[in-house]
Amino acid sequence: MKKGLVQFGGLYGDTQSVVFPNFLHHEMLETRSKIYDWEIKEHLHTELFQVFFIDEGNGILISGENELKIEGPSIILIPANTVHGFVFQPKVIGEVITFSESFLENIFKNSPKILMETMQLKILNFGKENSTFDPIIQYRKQILNELIDENPEKRNVIQLLFQLLFIQIYRFSILEKQEISVSDNRMLNYFKAFQKNIKQTITETKSVEAYAKELNITAVHLNRICQAIVKKSALQIIHEYLIAEAKKYLLNTHYSISEVSYFLNFKDPAYFTRLFKKQTGVSPSEFKKI
Repeated sequence: MKKGLVQFGGLYGDTQSVVFPNFLHHEMLETRSKIYDWEIKEHLHTELFQVFFIDEGNGILISGENELKIEGPSIILIPANTVHGFVFQPKVIGEVITFSESFLENIFKNSPKILMETMQLKILNFGKENSTFDPIIQYRKQILNELIDENPEKRNVIQLLFQLLFIQIYRFSILEKQEISVSDNRMLNYFKAFQKNIKQTITETKSVEAYAKELNITAVHLNRICQAIVKKSALQIIHEYLIAEAKKYLLNTHYSISEVSYFLNFKDPAYFTRLFKKQTGVSPSEFKKI
């Protein structure tokens, strides 16, 4: 079990887990942040996805060694199992919608491009881009109205509004990054399944060939898919997930470097140290001191 890593099955500071998969919760940003003097320490939610709507004000999003500036109007996406914390300025105005990750997966089960783009930790700064931000705010208001009111087909309406909300977020996200979207849904499905398999078996030693076999494709095909979508080899992606997991333990637990390496199934701590330094530019011991 992880030592010292703060995990919540529910919302920050809650001691009880939530009921899945229909959990949906809304609150004003100050409701919880004010209790903790506007500083939310790093933690993760095991099953919950959060969307922070920052209407006005500033802050910092902290995730591992990364500190990202927050400036309203903006939206912050926090997928499940993502280490994150905040330091907000007291005058920040915004809202938080929290829901089970499976809720979003079910809505977009036939739209892997949207899932892949939105299930990433990110801040979308809108600035003066009101033509995109205004519709998002309208969908947010409609969702909140549906949560309050008891209307017929309430759940169906909420699902449709979430679809519209995340499609609008997706559109802005890809425009901001100026990425060329990949049109091959089958290729994206393979890639998403590969990512999911890595996450589920992160502490096992598995080869690229083993992951490819699970997908009923060849290792060559899997590498081609990874190169086409993210311009990286399958092994690079596996290593990135391993190092990202290692960072969580190094930053948030009392495990020694050898314990972390063995927990992630590296039989040789020296090899783990070499790989970590290759990926990050610093050794695990140096990283812990940063």
